[in-house]
Amino acid sequence: MKLSLNQLFWLIVTMEIGMTALLAIGDAFKESGQVAWLSVFLALLASLVITYISVKLSLLFPGKTFDEFVSDIIGKWLGKVLLVLYLAIWYAVGGIILREYADFVFMTLFSKTPIWVIMIMMVVMMVYTINGGIQTLGRCSEIIGPFIVGTIILITILLSKDFHPYRLLPLIPMHGLSSLVKGSLGTLSFLGESIAVLMLVGFLPKQRKVTVTAIGGVALAGILLVVMAASTCMIIGPILPAYFIYPVYSICQYVSVMEFIQNIDVLAVNVLIFSIFVKLSMYLFMTSYGTAKLFGIVRWRKMTGAAAVILFLIALSPNNIVESQISFPLFWKFIVLPIFITGLPLCLLIIAILKQRVRKLNFR
Repeated sequence: MKLSLNQLFWLIVTMEIGMTALLAIGDAFKESGQVAWLSVFLALLASLVITYISVKLSLLFPGKTFDEFVSDIIGKWLGKVLLVLYLAIWYAVGGIILREYADFVFMTLFSKTPIWVIMIMMVVMMVYTINGGIQTLGRCSEIIGPFIVGTIILITILLSKDFHPYRLLPLIPMHGLSSLVKGSLGTLSFLGESIAVLMLVGFLPKQRKVTVTAIGGVALAGILLVVMAASTCMIIGPILPAYFIYPVYSICQYVSVMEFIQNIDVLAVNVLIFSIFVKLSMYLFMTSYGTAKLFGIVRWRKMTGAAAVILFLIALSPNNIVESQISFPLFWKFIVLPIFITGLPLCLLIIAILKQRVRKLNFR
């Protein structure tokens, strides 16, 4: 299996946009008010650092993915323990994203269709795609990514007639700088999922320009999210987005150009579904590939079906939308973000660099 730099770029862009726009921007408005877009920008800067750390860690072990090089850094048994923890996190978040996707489609499109039917349709597409290998998902993202970016730009242009820039003022957070930081955590926890590059860089035949490509993908996704947050504030103000379940989707229903171009919220739905499809497929690949490596299964595709069933069962576990879209994101923001997204990759990078330097000294 091989990925190209272009495929890596569009994979990152596509997987970062959907769920972040759907859920994280509203959280930024709750904490930061009219400077929510600044919180999103702050999250973007922090996510670039996380991406840099993850890529640099991967580049220290050319041709290896996280499940392989983690044992080289901290030993066989500790490496397996850490891999199990990350797999548990990836299974959990994959299942919850599947449920959040189903809740969104249920509320906006198919309110009379059972949620489990919506989830099964997505799972079937995920399994079919991933059985073709990560390169198949990469090719999909090369088509889906530009479509998503172009659609977001088009929607923004159509919404521009309803912009009221004064609603972005004042640029100073009303509740202090701490609210700016708090508002960025939700978005950062989503953008920080760029640590998925730990499982992707090993599939790149060329190691040059990987860092620039990965950071560029996160940067493009983050800039589009900043634009979405600012657009939302300029259209409906800083208060209402905090009370909407899906504020970015809601503003798309405002578009009406000469009473001819209307109902473009359908385009927004397509953008979100495509983005979530790529993200879910990525998690299915990471869980199935990582689980196969953990148990020494040579043909990792044998695990895609089992991994898909686990994701589906986890998606069925939340009793309501509060558990899936409020309770779990809090766990992701305050537990997973500082430990698994930020802390552990940084520690692994430091240990790997120190071990390499010790080897060089011993060699001399």
